[in-house]
Amino acid sequence: MSLVNDMLRDLETRRAAPAEREQLGSLYAVDEAGAARRERYRRMRRGLLVAGALVVAAVGLFLLSERLQPVAQPPVVSAPVAPALIEEVAPPPEVVAATRLLDVLPQNDGRRFVLQLLLDRSVSYQRVDTTGSVNFRLNDVQFTGEPRTGRIEKAGQTLSWRVEPQDGDVNVLIIGFGDQLNVADRLESMGERSQLWLDVSLGSIAEADPQTLSLPVAESPDMDEELPDWVTREVEPAETLNEPARAKPSPEPKAMLRAAVAAEPVAPSAKANLTIGAHQPDPLAQARSALDRGDHLTAIQQLQALHQAQPDNPEISRWLARAYLSAGDTAALLKWLPDQLQARPFDAELRELLARGQLQLGDQGAAIATLQQNAPPLQRHTAYHALLAALYQQVNDWSASAATYRQLIAVQPGHGAWQLGLAIALEQLDQPAQAGRHYRLALQGQGLDESARRFATERAGSLGGTQ
Repeated sequence: MSLVNDMLRDLETRRAAPAEREQLGSLYAVDEAGAARRERYRRMRRGLLVAGALVVAAVGLFLLSERLQPVAQPPVVSAPVAPALIEEVAPPPEVVAATRLLDVLPQNDGRRFVLQLLLDRSVSYQRVDTTGSVNFRLNDVQFTGEPRTGRIEKAGQTLSWRVEPQDGDVNVLIIGFGDQLNVADRLESMGERSQLWLDVSLGSIAEADPQTLSLPVAESPDMDEELPDWVTREVEPAETLNEPARAKPSPEPKAMLRAAVAAEPVAPSAKANLTIGAHQPDPLAQARSALDRGDHLTAIQQLQALHQAQPDNPEISRWLARAYLSAGDTAALLKWLPDQLQARPFDAELRELLARGQLQLGDQGAAIATLQQNAPPLQRHTAYHALLAALYQQVNDWSASAATYRQLIAVQPGHGAWQLGLAIALEQLDQPAQAGRHYRLALQGQGLDESARRFATERAGSLGGTQ
């Protein structure tokens, strides 16, 4: 092959004549170096193909061996879950506390009879008037205890009343005086509570000797201890009233009621004057309800409208101040409340609300100055002075704090928080024995949480002191 290739190259080099090239036919010189190179490329491709096939086979064998390995642990089969267990549990319905009738206070001064019902919140009620009787039904109101009844005799006529629970409501029945029975009702909001006043005019009945009344004024003998400051009594001066005494339930209320009905016969039903009305909570109660729900914007808007309509109503002003505080709108509170307090400088509740607004801004000195000005009597406003005593401690006025806490403890010795406040002040005044004693008294009192009790126990053990 090499010899023929050399001859062909020689012919090409010499540019041989065509006759000489015809002897070799169509043969041409071959590029041996290129042929060798192409042969190496072919061998290399074959080698790469063989190597790739070997790699693919190795990977396949490896994966196959992994699948063929025995399983170390048997698979865990989950038991089917009952559908009832995976259903979303509905939250329990929110329990709304029912309105409670706290007390029934009948009052009589000879010219009018007032039945005062004390409730822990505003209510709705229905009134039904017939000839000789008026019936009030307080919806969804709880009343524990025995039914309350009473009877008044005036100029030969009888007025009977009865308050009793009926099917989850409270029913109030007033009977007597025939066509001359005149009962006025109104519902008032007093702080967080409400009062329903039922006022029966006795002016149209001839004056009678007060000694003939079988049931004179009946009030709770411990009113000042049991009822809060918001309770008011609309009665005449004391010299015109009978001696107060709680009305005891009649031993035979049903018989008494039948006798009262018999004494005042009712006209036939065909001629009876029957009117039915319904009372809904007033706008102030609606604003308070919005505040209880946390809807501060609605409550503030409603209270602002009420305040514009009744600028001299202190109760509306107090609730508007509370709404500002609850909403954290201290700027609006401090802009509006000082003018209100200037108009009513002795309103202790407004003054305390202003101090709490100043505290929200961290101005303890201004809060103390507000509380010190026109401070109410400590015996009637202990919470007011307890706040002042705590503020004295925040500004390190330990002497003033100790003096205020001593006055509070004199009124209520069993208040654990006040005993603890006095003990802290005495310890800062370098009176360890007295401080230890009041730490122990705080542990014996009421109103301390667990952290406060642990602190009082630790300090009492460290300081000692006599009981």
